[in-house]
Amino acid sequence: MFRVTNNTLFRNSLRDIQSTAEAFARAQQQVASGKRLQQASDDPSSAVTGLRERAEINAVDRYREANDSVDSRLRVTDTVLSDIISSITTAQTKAASGRTTVLTAEQREAVALEIDGVKEAIFTAINTSYRGIYLFAGADNTAAPYSKSGATISAYQGDANIVQVDISRTSAAAVTVDGGGLLQGSAAADLFQTLDALATAVRAGNMTGIDAGLTELEEAFNRVTSAQSRVGATLSALPGEKARLDELRRASDTRRSQAEEISLAEAISEMTRAQQAQQAAIAAAGTSQKASLMDYLR
Repeated sequence: MFRVTNNTLFRNSLRDIQSTAEAFARAQQQVASGKRLQQASDDPSSAVTGLRERAEINAVDRYREANDSVDSRLRVTDTVLSDIISSITTAQTKAASGRTTVLTAEQREAVALEIDGVKEAIFTAINTSYRGIYLFAGADNTAAPYSKSGATISAYQGDANIVQVDISRTSAAAVTVDGGGLLQGSAAADLFQTLDALATAVRAGNMTGIDAGLTELEEAFNRVTSAQSRVGATLSALPGEKARLDELRRASDTRRSQAEEISLAEAISEMTRAQQAQQAAIAAAGTSQKASLMDYLR
């Protein structure tokens, strides 16, 4: 009976030593890594929480990247629209200067050439691309919205569909523009045709033609400024959207940290307790074995 009891004490002591050694090793690993969970089985519920929050962080990060991309694209678009507005204003000024009977043929030709130059500037601007995407071609944005053969500029070659990019779970932003709607809209002629007709009218001293051109330029100016206002409104909204995404990310990362990580002070304290428990188990095992031997000798 005594031998059975002694073996039982030995096994219990050995189990205590192994258990405290494992706890000490786990605590050491927590101190070294800063992580409370070394594997999912340590705390399945917290592990699931950590995985869920990591997925949420990844989703938010994608929206944040989309937000930055949209901001970059729209800033380019805004600059191009400003250039087009400036070009239209120049054409208006030149056409107005040509609306007089006192100009010589050479002076009319000079004004007409400047209007032709405006047309070229707008052609270059409307074909602006950003990272391989033509910003003014609608959704058909892998090819330029307008092409040119000699001095003749084609009709609009894009489409009226607009590419939208999700910048949050509930918001999307347009990152392309319907160039046809921008330069023609519901007018009978597009802006390039208007400028051609206007240059011809200036050369001929055709006041009626110049007046018609000026009216069409005003309509084009209104279309472009309206488009720029929409772009500006989106740009103004992006910082607030990004701030919300940043807050969502911080909150999710806090929840992930609470599920997966441990504070250094807490980890060191736990390691100290585990070490003391291991030392106590070893000491208790030594005392037990000595006592058992003396009892056996009696």
